[in-house]
Amino acid sequence: MKSETVRYTATLPTVYIEELKEMAKEKKVPSVNYAINKALEGYLKDQKAARYAALMREAGRDPAFLARTVSCSEDFKAVDSEVSGTW
Repeated sequence: MKSETVRYTATLPTVYIEELKEMAKEKKVPSVNYAINKALEGYLKDQKAARYAALMREAGRDPAFLARTVSCSEDFKAVDSEVSGTW
């Protein structure tokens, strides 16, 4: 499924665009636009992971969260022992 796109004007350093144009010319990337999209995908993925890690660190200091986590772990202990390995 293709996601919706929108045109957006951004200011980028000339050297980045020139390098991407050269990469596209050498067929190392399909296009400048493709490379920018892939770079943004990676950046957003990294930022989301960092945000999630920060939330988990914060949750790790919350006694109520820790109690729920231990409780859930105990609740599923018997079921977990029925499955070998990871799935």
